[in-house]
Amino acid sequence: MTSINPKRVNGTLIKHSTNTQPQSQIERETIFLVKSSTPFVSALKRITKILNKFNKLSRTNKRFQNGDYKKVKYITIKGMGRAMEKTLSLGLKFQEELQYKTEILTKSIEVLDEYKMNKDENGNSESESDDEDKETLFQKRMVSCIEVRVWIKRE
Repeated sequence: MTSINPKRVNGTLIKHSTNTQPQSQIERETIFLVKSSTPFVSALKRITKILNKFNKLSRTNKRFQNGDYKKVKYITIKGMGRAMEKTLSLGLKFQEELQYKTEILTKSIEVLDEYKMNKDENGNSESESDDEDKETLFQKRMVSCIEVRVWIKRE
């Protein structure tokens, strides 16, 4: 793996997503990932629905009151890059208007970029059909990330 300057690479950039796949069933139900294209109101409603699952007064979701779900203390909202502002706005909405206790954490996450080179060894432009013959370069870079923890009200 070579370190390259992305401004000098004459190739096609293929961005890979981070490895943000939650590991367990509980993590899948308590982590909410925000993208820049996620609608704010829809995200607010979905996070509220997740928080309401853990409410003791809820009669429809009894499985979220027993076992390992009893140990869950907060819902995590994560956003990277352009989605950080939306993630912070969601956290502030829950803190100020809905009166939830929130914590905001900042992180840096390593992502991998892939570059497919456009030119062959003679400097000639290659055709689109020669994708498998193109040289591939990988570069790691750090991306900033925000994690907002919204603490569950167990009433």
